[in-house]
Amino acid sequence: MDKSAKSTLKSLIWTVYFPSFLLAIGQGIMIPVLPLHARETMGANELMIGMVVAARHLGTMGFDIPAGVLISMFGLRKTMISGIVLFAIAAIGTALSPNLFLLIMCRLLAGVSYSFWSISRHSYIAINVPYSIRGRSLSFFGGVFRIGTIIGPLLGGVLAEYVNIRTPFFAQAVLAIITLIVVLITSRTISDENIKHEENSSVNNLRSTFLLHKRDFASIGLMAVALQFVRSAREFIIPVLGDDMGLRKDEIGFITTLSFSIDAMMFPIAGIVMDKYGRKWSGIPAFFLMGLSMMIVPFTSTYYMLTIVGLLAGMGNGVSSGLVLTIGSDLAPKKGPSKFLGFWRFITDSGHAVAPMGLGWVAASYTLGLASLLFSSIAGLGIIMLLLFVKEPSEK
Repeated sequence: MDKSAKSTLKSLIWTVYFPSFLLAIGQGIMIPVLPLHARETMGANELMIGMVVAARHLGTMGFDIPAGVLISMFGLRKTMISGIVLFAIAAIGTALSPNLFLLIMCRLLAGVSYSFWSISRHSYIAINVPYSIRGRSLSFFGGVFRIGTIIGPLLGGVLAEYVNIRTPFFAQAVLAIITLIVVLITSRTISDENIKHEENSSVNNLRSTFLLHKRDFASIGLMAVALQFVRSAREFIIPVLGDDMGLRKDEIGFITTLSFSIDAMMFPIAGIVMDKYGRKWSGIPAFFLMGLSMMIVPFTSTYYMLTIVGLLAGMGNGVSSGLVLTIGSDLAPKKGPSKFLGFWRFITDSGHAVAPMGLGWVAASYTLGLASLLFSSIAGLGIIMLLLFVKEPSEK
């Protein structure tokens, strides 16, 4: 890696990586706690738990395209800050929600906040990072998020078990406030020159942006949806299956932390593989490992078997760290990428949004084991779509 590449990566530390790390801890805190909060505090069944988990992803998906437009109109800094403020409000609202309806509304707001934050960061990297190190920069971005989610689930599980099940959500809000302070200080030098390239016609150009890239959205985007679909499964399966098995909240939090730990350990490998050998060499092992983890869920009845499920899912997630972001950046136009990335994130986030509800519906109607097998088959379809649709830059 030359000096210019190293300098580019170093410049992302305080503007992108460290704030993302803090928010990742906040996101991770609620992973083992939110499904149990819905079940224990509000009496939710598997279908309603799926809706609660999916609400954040639905909020993100529903606001991805508007967020892309607003970023092009108001710039990166304002949208980053707005996203963090909304995240804090959603966390406090989640902690104080007296019923399922308000809980779901707060999780939808959390999704809106995430769309602001994620697309603004993604646009910043797409503009400022050259192709030669894009895989590493975005896998590192994904890795930083994963490291944060190592700490978060363990902290959330301990707080829920030994303090109160609502306490982790207040901790989320505190982390959001710290992140806001960091971003206010470090984002002063962010330039919006390329972002505001299309400010005057932001809404009018949405249709042309979609039509120009519709083939990519319908083919490569579908593969990315499948990947996000399978990735989301562990956020539902580990807490729900662990609770069904009678595990304590801190034990569920520990398994979740192990899953995210192996996930985080893989991100340097993912970046090198994507840059040196191509995007497919990251995606195929990911689909295989996550599909395998889903296949063994029907046979899981002990703490150690659930740990194996979590570790396999973590390896699959980790080896594809930054893959969806990298492919999106490869496809995005250099000038004014925010609207394209808004569409891209809308399409790919649909996998995150639909997956928990699909799992919850099948688990409530039939069994969790059947739901996991269906998700395993989606992983197999994902491999086929990856081979058919995704072309490496050297093949274009």
